[in-house]
Amino acid sequence: MTESTGKLDYKKTAWLGFGFLASSLAWSIYNSLVPVLLERQFLLSTTVIGTIMTIDNIFGIIFQPLVGAYSDRTFTRFGRRMPWIMIGIPLAAIFFALVPWSSSLTMFMGLLICFNLIMSLWRSPVIALMPDLTPRPLRSKANGIINLMGGIGSIIAFLVGGILAKIDDSGRLSFGMGSIVMVLALVFLMLFVREPIGDAWKRAQRDAVGRRLTAREFAKTLEDEGNAGEIQNKGGASRKLTAGEKRSLILILAAIFFWFCAYNAIETFFTLYAVNV
Repeated sequence: MTESTGKLDYKKTAWLGFGFLASSLAWSIYNSLVPVLLERQFLLSTTVIGTIMTIDNIFGIIFQPLVGAYSDRTFTRFGRRMPWIMIGIPLAAIFFALVPWSSSLTMFMGLLICFNLIMSLWRSPVIALMPDLTPRPLRSKANGIINLMGGIGSIIAFLVGGILAKIDDSGRLSFGMGSIVMVLALVFLMLFVREPIGDAWKRAQRDAVGRRLTAREFAKTLEDEGNAGEIQNKGGASRKLTAGEKRSLILILAAIFFWFCAYNAIETFFTLYAVNV
């Protein structure tokens, strides 16, 4: 992902970001229109709608870590992550496009569950592509590009999806547009993203191991010279957190937890509020 100068290749990183763009676009449409469809077509209460809208989070907690771990050990001629993406995106696009065509609540829920399950199977691999293909010193910049692409996906969802929803309030055009973008994102990933495989992948792994060994040897040299205390004072990997640091960590995690609770509550019911009030 770098050029000879060691700078980030922004173009290639942007191609990587198309996977996150597709994911952000799909979820923006999903979170905006599914609550409205559940209330309008099936007359469900807000309590039931809120419960249904937690399915993606439940599946994410269960399946995304597992799939991420499995993809770490997936070795094919397409790479480690791409096989999951190549299978997941087309299936997700099909289920996504069919959601607004449901004629019964049973069919609607079945399609939602299938869509959420499939999304959980390719989200972790598509996110893992960036750190896999980007050297560690450049990952902060690359992460900014990836998140920019995700923001563009959300803008497309709200702008184009909103226009399509005005034309057809059943949501069929909006969901169809989302499916098309997902398939196009897969095409771009397959054309412009190449995971290291075979000998290339082995060389990359050896380089990574070599960098870790070099760091360990440097630390060992400092220790031999009597500077082990300096390493600990600067925050070595083996240093335990102080009581104050543990308290700060807990508070940060709690803040993130409550922030996401509030954000998801607003996101889930905002379109219902806009339609009904």
